[in-house]
Amino acid sequence: MEINKENLNKKKKTSIKKPKFSSIKFSIIKIIISFCFIVVLVFEIFSYNSIMNYNEASLVGAMLNQARYNQVLYANNLTRYNLSEIIIGDKNSFYRNNVSQVQILDNSATVLFDSLASSKTGKKIRGTDIQKAKDGQYAYQKNYNDLTKQETLSLSYPITDNQKQIGILRLTSSMDKVNDIVNKQMRFYFLFGLLTLILTFFLSVYASERWIYPIKALTKIGEKLAQGDFKAKADESGNNEISELASTLNFMSENIIKREDMKNEFISSVSHELRTPLTSIKGWAITLQSKDIQKNEDMLNQGLTIIENEGERLSMMVEDLLDFSRLSSSSFEYHKENLNIVDLIKEVHAQLYPRATNAKINFSFLSSYDTLMINADKNRMKEVFINIIDNAIKFTPENGDIDIIITTDNDDIYITVKDTGEGIKEDEIAFVASKFYKGTSSKSQTGLGLSISEEIVKAHKGKLIIKSKYTEGTSVTVILPRISNDEKN
Repeated sequence: MEINKENLNKKKKTSIKKPKFSSIKFSIIKIIISFCFIVVLVFEIFSYNSIMNYNEASLVGAMLNQARYNQVLYANNLTRYNLSEIIIGDKNSFYRNNVSQVQILDNSATVLFDSLASSKTGKKIRGTDIQKAKDGQYAYQKNYNDLTKQETLSLSYPITDNQKQIGILRLTSSMDKVNDIVNKQMRFYFLFGLLTLILTFFLSVYASERWIYPIKALTKIGEKLAQGDFKAKADESGNNEISELASTLNFMSENIIKREDMKNEFISSVSHELRTPLTSIKGWAITLQSKDIQKNEDMLNQGLTIIENEGERLSMMVEDLLDFSRLSSSSFEYHKENLNIVDLIKEVHAQLYPRATNAKINFSFLSSYDTLMINADKNRMKEVFINIIDNAIKFTPENGDIDIIITTDNDDIYITVKDTGEGIKEDEIAFVASKFYKGTSSKSQTGLGLSISEEIVKAHKGKLIIKSKYTEGTSVTVILPRISNDEKN
């Protein structure tokens, strides 16, 4: 059954979710416009109150000056008359110079005179301004006339004679002029606020485009990477978070390319490594079927030995691959127990000592501790140190040295395997424990040993640190957490 490549590509493209209309751009515009609207609204309210208070204060000041003038006029010219005589005598100089409605009240707040001849004459009237004026203080208040639908401002001023209050002068003026002045001035402020909002809108659109453009560019790069085009590069120009993200994206794509190359090289290497023993096994199996070979006992034994050795090597490679696959799985379980790491290292040292001796390598174990307890999977931890020491033996020449050193630092145990082998090149040391990495050395095989070791050490909350100098040697340190006395119990 053929796979339709065109449909496959379409599936890849449709699998990338596109952002909805409510994007970051509109969020930025909304935030800027909302902030500006609030600022303009607060400014408009503040301007309105300031203008209203200013004009209202001006009106009150004018009315207060007129009231004081009337008080001075009475004190200088009319003190020989009482209020009733002034009103009956029509002393117009006292009240007819006022442009406001004039009411003269006695101390009981009864209206004695009203310049508009309203129905309130002869009646008591109430108001906070009148109450304060009765107490000898001038005051004003705003009123709204339901009949005339007008807003007015009334100012009550005490009239005194020889420091004795004899009545109240109440001036009332319409607020229409004040409101007209305020409305005219507020039209200008309203237009200013409207223009500010319009200008802010266009600036926010421009700013959001400037901010979103590099993000859109990064999105396109991300889509290319998702489709497998790892050669696509983001623009790293600038010195901000976007350029930092672009740099990270490029670094990620470069790492993906490196790991892809490492994986391909690993597959090629493993294929070659598997092919070699298989070729030997197949070749000798065919050869041993010959009747002449079957009569030659030495040749027969040689062929069977080669088949056994190559089969063993093939089995080890397959086991490495299975180990790597199992350990990379999140479902893999470790069988941890409290164990003495010093005894475990001694056991590994004794196991590999004959091999090191046969290779004419000085293999020593150094520790000032007899007991250091850890919680670990014994078999897996043993596998770690066998892998590390096996590498050390493999890359250390005759008469070289391999030392196992155990030290402690606070709550951690340091197990260091140090050799005087050929070392690791500087450009390779960062990758030697990476998955699928196979070094340039001819002695390198599958390249999974250190990867498997690092996976096991990490699963035990530890670290694997590799230090090396090319042609001088390598040290591999495994750091494991030590069990406290409370944990032992």
